[in-house]
Amino acid sequence: MLSLLKVEWMKVKNYRTFWILLAITVVSIPGISYMLYDIMDNSFPKSKGATMILGSPFAFPDVWQTVTWNSSLLFIIPALLIITLTTNEFTFKTHRQNVIDGWSRQQFISVKLFEIVLLSVLCTIIVLLTVLGFGYFGNKVQAGISVLQNSRFILFYFVEMMTYSMIAFLLSILIKRAGLSIGIFLIYMLVEQIAVGFLRVKLKFQGANYLPEEVADRLIPFPYAKALLARDTPQWEHLIPSLLIVAFLYLMLYGGFTARRFLKSDL
Repeated sequence: MLSLLKVEWMKVKNYRTFWILLAITVVSIPGISYMLYDIMDNSFPKSKGATMILGSPFAFPDVWQTVTWNSSLLFIIPALLIITLTTNEFTFKTHRQNVIDGWSRQQFISVKLFEIVLLSVLCTIIVLLTVLGFGYFGNKVQAGISVLQNSRFILFYFVEMMTYSMIAFLLSILIKRAGLSIGIFLIYMLVEQIAVGFLRVKLKFQGANYLPEEVADRLIPFPYAKALLARDTPQWEHLIPSLLIVAFLYLMLYGGFTARRFLKSDL
């Protein structure tokens, strides 16, 4: 695998778009949380009533949920990076050259999947550092509060990151063109949200919770004004095991279908 990654590194080390998108990803994760932190700090009255409603979303233990939810708004940026790098393989025929040079198709698809895992791990580490930054330096840790309480949201973020990334990768392998893949990815995100709203609200069909995008999104609920949403917490806790299982099954399905598609298609 290491030798394959060295070849992949040669492809991207001088590719400006890769570094720009990667830099935007790295900067925007703490950036969006700081922006929302600053808005809350300067725009809302620091009264007892406001504190009861808004809570302390950037202090432990709630900061785990807050930062992961904020960061989940940015999944489009890593998805764009994945789509760009994958479709470039078809645009410049480097996937064909790799096979000619001795790679098997299994090796090609494996290294691409490994890159997605690496990107997801990188984003998760940045989210973790952002959580610790806000939790320790942005707010005083209250006595009796466990710092690790709610740390499971880091796992939920990683699962959500992998879900969006694998959808982007699947579309890239199927369509092979960057512009069209990005367009369909964005349309799919919008269409599923509309479908979920219609099925769940109009038809009362709770199975909508397990559609590909929704099942990952529901792992990290809206973190602000938790006092107003407290009644939904028991139901969400009950859903966590099933959401994780279904998300994992989706990831296996994406990976298996993508590999099969590439192995069977013409180069």
